Amino acid sequence: MPQMRLQHVALTVTDIARSGPWYERLFGFTKVAEFAEPARMQIYLTPDGQALDLRQPTDVDPAPFTERHVGLDHVAFVCADQAELDAWQERLAEMGVITSGVEKSPFGSHLNFRDPDGIPLEFYLPATQ
Repeated sequence: MPQMRLQHVALTVTDIARSGPWYERLFGFTKVAEFAEPARMQIYLTPDGQALDLRQPTDVDPAPFTERHVGLDHVAFVCADQAELDAWQERLAEMGVITSGVEKSPFGSHLNFRDPDGIPLEFYLPATQ
């Protein structure tokens, strides 16, 4: 069976001028491209080639994001160890981002928060780590 690897996530945002700098600051992304047509779009890369695309269509629906609609529920980023999860919690606190605090479950530890458009994001440490 072929191996599945996630290379990028594309998120629709209501204000790319607000969201772009927020994601840059959080992750230290480098913006590698910006387009104006057919929608405003910015592409960010990490040094290891993972990408985040932000898109702001001209007719973007300004209604708040809800995971109750079919489609995206949340995006989770895996952490290597407890120290990394703790560092993300500290980083989010420095940015003034409201979080769930680290929550433990049988599957691992989760730190949940939302981006400026209310899109749910999570840092996750599997229980085996």
